[in-house]
Amino acid sequence: MEKSHDCDFRVEAEELRSKLTAVLARVDELERALAAQVKKAIGRTSERSKRPPSNRPAPRPKNDAEAQEARAKRRAVRDTLPQVIVEHRVGDAERAGCPECGENCFVEVARDTSAEYEWVPGRLVRKLHMRETLRCTSCNHFVRAPAPPRVVDGGQYGPAFIARVVVSKCADCLPLYRQVTAMGREGLFVARSTLVGLFHLAAGLIKPIYDRMVALIPESPVVYADETSLKMQKVEKLGFIWTFATETEVVYCFSPNRSGETPKAILGDSSGVLVVDGYTGYNNVTVPGCRTRAGCNAHARRKFVDIDDDDARKMISHLDEVFRVERDAARDDVVGKAAHLELRKTRSRPAMEAIKTWCDDNLDMHAPKTPMGTAIRYFRNQWEPLTVFLDDVRIQPHNMISERLLRVIALGRKNYLFVGHEEAGDNLAILCSMIASCALHGINPAHYLADVLIRVQNQRAADIDDLLPQNWKDEFGQPAGP
Repeated sequence: MEKSHDCDFRVEAEELRSKLTAVLARVDELERALAAQVKKAIGRTSERSKRPPSNRPAPRPKNDAEAQEARAKRRAVRDTLPQVIVEHRVGDAERAGCPECGENCFVEVARDTSAEYEWVPGRLVRKLHMRETLRCTSCNHFVRAPAPPRVVDGGQYGPAFIARVVVSKCADCLPLYRQVTAMGREGLFVARSTLVGLFHLAAGLIKPIYDRMVALIPESPVVYADETSLKMQKVEKLGFIWTFATETEVVYCFSPNRSGETPKAILGDSSGVLVVDGYTGYNNVTVPGCRTRAGCNAHARRKFVDIDDDDARKMISHLDEVFRVERDAARDDVVGKAAHLELRKTRSRPAMEAIKTWCDDNLDMHAPKTPMGTAIRYFRNQWEPLTVFLDDVRIQPHNMISERLLRVIALGRKNYLFVGHEEAGDNLAILCSMIASCALHGINPAHYLADVLIRVQNQRAADIDDLLPQNWKDEFGQPAGP
């Protein structure tokens, strides 16, 4: 009997031990989830880590040639600002006589001049277009001056006004109802529905240029892509904004879902390199005969960042060396050259291989769903995409380019919250593409839109390339018209 009881106790103890292990694992999982939510709400969002003092580069002198050159460029730009001369005259009482001798023999000498930078609020103006009309006294024939170009025949709002509405929403993430309030303070009372109509009108006019940009994306040898969510109001579901970036174009696409249909529709069967994270939605365009998939080492690094472990910190230091190589190449002005490739072979490759070796050796030491197990398996599963950059200096070792492009969408998601429906999402994507492409080429998007909203209506389809931001900059440079 005693042996039977001992056996029962052992079985019960083993069951309790297994239950305790499961409970502790669950508690650990919940604590990690809680810590992640706390960090997301109030924590530090930067992914930068503090490097050991021995790895820190020597501080750059504060007033070296590089700093002086940067200041000179800023001064040159500052000198191009509109200048207003404000006269400050001596008062009549002081002019009447010298306070020292009482005589009135003043002559003007060199003026004391100082500069002050002041903000003058933007002005809304009401243009009155008066078209001269002539009548022939012999035959009573009338001749009238041509009408000024307008975005819409008989429309009350000019192209620069519409461009301001678009830029304020797509670049500054200022919702239309807030723009209505701001315009009211400047003396123009306009309905929100009017601004909504102008916003969508601009997207409809710009669409031929956008379609041409979409058609050019597959021709690029290297494309960076990513996606994020954006709610739709009327159907109460999540939509998604995708971004596809090349050296010359930035294209956003709106989709009612996150399936691989969008990458397939944009890239088709084109060849080259696609730099993305590990999301499976890009699998359809990264098959043999199509694009080579390059991974994002920034994503791999994030898997180790939140793990409080010496091994995780060691993996982070290896990945930091990979990113340090890119900074050094930029500093030495060898990006894309043979020297850049050599840096990757001699410094980046050993760092990546060290991580792979450690992950292989420690794969069975961590359960799959633990943070370390997740990090190890992500790195091993993505090993081939993550190392494509080692042999191709055209691409970055990460996908931060497209992630940065989606920040404006994420900020807009907090401000204007949603798009009304799928068509509104398409229009937002069209106009955001124009804004981002202008930023890529150093163009003021307000100037570009104000000019193109008029030009595009008379542009032949065969010449639509002239209105692409990079070509417009060289050919037109400044908006046409008064």
